[in-house]
Amino acid sequence: MIMQSTVVLGLGISGIAASELLLRQGFSVIGIEGNRQVLTTDPSLCRLRSLGAVLQGEEEPLDWSLIQRLVVSPGISPQHPLYRQAIERGIPLIGETAFGLDFLKKKLVAVTGTNGKTTVTLLVEHILNASGIRAKALGNVGTALCQYALSAQEEEVFVVELSSYQLETMGSPVFEAAAILNVTPDHLDRYAGMQEYACAKGRLVSLVKERRNCFVQKKASLEYESLFRDVSVFGHDPDCHLWTDGESFFEGKTVACIVPISYRDKASHEMENCLATWALCRPFGISAEQFVSALETFKKPSHRIEWVRALRGVDFYDDSKGTNIDAVIQAVNSMRGPVVLIAGGVDKGASYLPWKEAFLHKVKHMVVLGQAALKIQGELGPYFPVTLVESLEEAVEVAASLAWPGDSVLLSPGCSSFDMFRNYSHRGEEFQNYVRRRL
Repeated sequence: MIMQSTVVLGLGISGIAASELLLRQGFSVIGIEGNRQVLTTDPSLCRLRSLGAVLQGEEEPLDWSLIQRLVVSPGISPQHPLYRQAIERGIPLIGETAFGLDFLKKKLVAVTGTNGKTTVTLLVEHILNASGIRAKALGNVGTALCQYALSAQEEEVFVVELSSYQLETMGSPVFEAAAILNVTPDHLDRYAGMQEYACAKGRLVSLVKERRNCFVQKKASLEYESLFRDVSVFGHDPDCHLWTDGESFFEGKTVACIVPISYRDKASHEMENCLATWALCRPFGISAEQFVSALETFKKPSHRIEWVRALRGVDFYDDSKGTNIDAVIQAVNSMRGPVVLIAGGVDKGASYLPWKEAFLHKVKHMVVLGQAALKIQGELGPYFPVTLVESLEEAVEVAASLAWPGDSVLLSPGCSSFDMFRNYSHRGEEFQNYVRRRL
């Protein structure tokens, strides 16, 4: 009898973990990677071969009659030729995230949204752990689900951050509760438009065991009403199921939690993130006192409007995680005083024109770099002074020379980092290094 194989498409961190998990379960694995150099040099792939996996490039032929199913890494587009061939041939297809979930037999909650999802995921994890409930953040936050499924699991709750890419290939209701924080333009280099992108995010509603335990930001629920029927809505208005006036959290007309004084001057989006966190912690019996106590000890992850230093009266901020249009608007709005903005990188398909209105009387100069620099200059050059530079180090020098005491220099790119850096963390670390080296 000829043994059928499972194909794993994409051999990054999640694809490697999925391959190893399959091998441990006794399956035959064919791993496919588009980067030929990675196939021959990555030590993790050498280890996969030693475990019995067959690894090959995308251009090498497959005998589809011997393929049992296709496991897809999150970064693989549905337009990928092998993805499309599998669908055309009726080959069962599952995403790495959905595959990994099958092995996590604990309570699950999920977080998605264009912005803020990593912060909320880590905040839920922090509050549950601080309250005596063992929790672990997984998924898009950095630890692939299959990777964690390979280890011994002692947690009671898994808090899963999901990107739109991961949601595309999920279909079973497995989550006790979930939050959709916001839906604003992003990844339009992958999706045909905002409706298609919103539909990918909206898939999370069907993955929650009870729709009322899916909490959706009010603005998103109104803009994409057909996607978010019969869910719970959160926001700043009293007609929401959960809402805040900046001083308290309300469930309907009932005060559920008093907001700590240290949080009362937070920006609108940060208050919404806290409200979504409260919604996800409630099903586990977390009291208001436990929530507030843990909230005050939480440290936001790096590269999210992170103050770096003050130099001659100018504050420098690292918001390298600001990789889309709305994230930059939020970062600029959080600044006090005039802003010299450093932006650019790999363009993601959206227009930068929404920045025109948002930046008026706030951004005094833009310093732009990377693949998107000319597009940003073309769209916003008529309205703001824009200087093009060749490197991030030059951007820091130019921005610092343009800033006066009381100004802020803000790195908030609005773009992906992959033209110059490994990822947004690498970009942020380099920015901080350049800023701290200045006398």
